[in-house]
Amino acid sequence: MMAVSFDPETRLDHIADYLSRFHMSLTFEEGRMQLLRLRLTGYKLAAEMGDGKARARVDEMIKKGYESLGEHWERDLKDPYDDPCQAQYDLLAELRSYVYRDLSEPFMAFIRSEFKKIFVPTLRLMTELCRSENKYTWGQVKVQLQEIMAEIEVDVEWEVCDVYLEGYLAKVSGVLDIESG
Repeated sequence: MMAVSFDPETRLDHIADYLSRFHMSLTFEEGRMQLLRLRLTGYKLAAEMGDGKARARVDEMIKKGYESLGEHWERDLKDPYDDPCQAQYDLLAELRSYVYRDLSEPFMAFIRSEFKKIFVPTLRLMTELCRSENKYTWGQVKVQLQEIMAEIEVDVEWEVCDVYLEGYLAKVSGVLDIESG
């Protein structure tokens, strides 16, 4: 058992250790959500460390996590950040599908409770990182997210999501080379 630390480098080590075995105890969908969340956390830690090497380390760790999860479940799984333009569409479509799919209540409770911390910043980052002219704008993504939140009964106001998002972007925009506002 590793000691608790607030040092960003130590915390990245803990994430790397967790990623070496996380896929063994989660469903495929849970593992994918966990990888989205861990990347967001990793980017915050990289920003605290203030260097590009830390961001590259986060991307490499998470990419290996996707490979391990795909191998474990014998499914083709690509890191969504390899193609943020396509991932933007895919993630929105997947979130919309939750209304129609027979997913466990614990999984849906997790999705609802973590929506503002996982999906709002992930989709904002994908919007910023997608360099194609043929992409959703953040305004278009925001409208879709609000519709999805109503459809899957996420119990949080958009203003709360916006405040969380702006705080997150202020922390990571430098290490990701994106605009924070």
